[in-house]
Amino acid sequence: MEYRSINKIYYYMETVSLKKKKKGGVIRLNTGQYTCLEVFAKAKTKGGNIRVVSGKTHVMEKEARTSYYTWLKFPVEQDTEYELECGCCDVTLCYLSGNDKILETGVQYLEKEKQSGRYLPVKKEIHYNSSIREAYHFAPWKNWMNDPNGLCYFQGYYHMFYQFNPHGQKWSNMYWGHAASKDLIHWVHLPVVLAPQEEILEEPEKFSGGAFSGSAAVTRDGAVFYFTRHLEPHGDCMKQVEQQWMMKSRDMLHFTEEKCIIRKRPERASSDFRDPKVVKIGGRWYMVLGSAIEGKGVILLYESEDMEHWNYLHPLLTEETEGIRCFECPDFMELDGKYAAVGAWMRHYDDCGRFQMSRYYIGNWKEQKLEAESSGWFDFGSNCYAMQSFEHGGRRICIGWISDFYGEHVEKENGAYGSMTLPRQLHIRNNKLYMKPIEEVALLKGKSLYRGRGENIALRAIEGNAYMAEIHFSADTFFSILLGKDGEKEISLCNDESGLRIVTKGVKSQGICFRADVEKVTGLEIYMDGRVTEIYVNEGEAAGTKLFYNSSKDGCFVLQAENPENIVRAEVTLMDSIW
Repeated sequence: MEYRSINKIYYYMETVSLKKKKKGGVIRLNTGQYTCLEVFAKAKTKGGNIRVVSGKTHVMEKEARTSYYTWLKFPVEQDTEYELECGCCDVTLCYLSGNDKILETGVQYLEKEKQSGRYLPVKKEIHYNSSIREAYHFAPWKNWMNDPNGLCYFQGYYHMFYQFNPHGQKWSNMYWGHAASKDLIHWVHLPVVLAPQEEILEEPEKFSGGAFSGSAAVTRDGAVFYFTRHLEPHGDCMKQVEQQWMMKSRDMLHFTEEKCIIRKRPERASSDFRDPKVVKIGGRWYMVLGSAIEGKGVILLYESEDMEHWNYLHPLLTEETEGIRCFECPDFMELDGKYAAVGAWMRHYDDCGRFQMSRYYIGNWKEQKLEAESSGWFDFGSNCYAMQSFEHGGRRICIGWISDFYGEHVEKENGAYGSMTLPRQLHIRNNKLYMKPIEEVALLKGKSLYRGRGENIALRAIEGNAYMAEIHFSADTFFSILLGKDGEKEISLCNDESGLRIVTKGVKSQGICFRADVEKVTGLEIYMDGRVTEIYVNEGEAAGTKLFYNSSKDGCFVLQAENPENIVRAEVTLMDSIW
């Protein structure tokens, strides 16, 4: 077959030396311990394909769609030299998988080398070395990510699945990405798990959607996954169809066929009907789903005895506030003798101008409903969404998606849109939700930049812009902390007569009040990581997450207090990369 345009992709394991083929000077590379090559390709013209060649006779060839990207998998021999040819195709993601120790090593990503056009492995520490990428917050290898899904602990590893668009840094048809960790801090990337429906892949000009958010429940036999399949005709969101599906796994690497378990929404529920979270209470299984009834946001409640057949009960709770299209990504849990629900308010603006905040509710479980006694904002920074929690080792741990609802993302080649918050441990104290980073985060603390008390602090050039600051006050005092500056753009944490709040200048979120609901400030933990800051107040009484893009790799921490003598302890420490 004749090709008008051919890009050659070569790949190898880093532990295997590069070899040259004498004839023609072609460079061949070795597969090492991997047994599969996965390529996401879209044909530029009909007949565009991917060819994998070993030796003179062994050729594997698969055709790619012209309509949408095709997920192609090629079995390869270990420690074997291959060539791969892309005939009239665009490749957005390419990696080696199938390693027996893949939960430890992860996949081997391949990226296109500009000069030669070849696809070669890129070291993680080089790939993540960017002013607009995080060093110690989880982010995808590249392109779009949103909600965490299927968080759980299984056979020695923590697992996190997530909404993923491998093809660009914008929301599109959803896949499920996958990562694993032994300590919830250092992660490895694993193969993609779910793809959009065939209708979308064949006719993307007519439909959109894919594998939307869901959760996992670990049992003696393995893990059971629940998720929403979304199918929407373009231009008519009122005709969207959302159904709940399930699949199972015994090893978190191989998955059963999907099975539809809830085909129709309850009679009065809106067409927004998604994001199943499953929890076990009193020996019975319950599922919560986000939706709306008669213009009010609701969290719907289902029950099951066998985890496959589900019966609708009623709303777990109903939110009376106006302007909410629906709840998204609900969670429900037993915590410290109480019950708590968390849900994101879709399309809602609060009185501070913050968009799509998440709300928590604390109360009692009575007659299979949550009788809320108190509620509050989950995160005052407005860039934390779709929180999901799980329990392991006596801890209730949650992770949220660091969103960008104000359109501040800076696109860069091979960059990533979206990342995850630090894992947080949840508690209820005085009918209020408290959260702090899990204790393992402290393992990342490196060189101390400052340690002192009773004085203002001025660190104006922190190399790498990945640090943690801890400040304790003997009494509430007014202060301003400059956390980021890029020309005329700034982000600060301020405490004055208007209360504690994040203040931004020169960016799209300027003018919005990111206010913490605390009466006074006795302590702060501040985590700055490239484009992300996470702030924890008073041992977890409030948490705030905010994006701030800085073109420089240098950061800053400048604290000016009205009464610096009230600073009884302060420390600023560099944080190590998780990659």
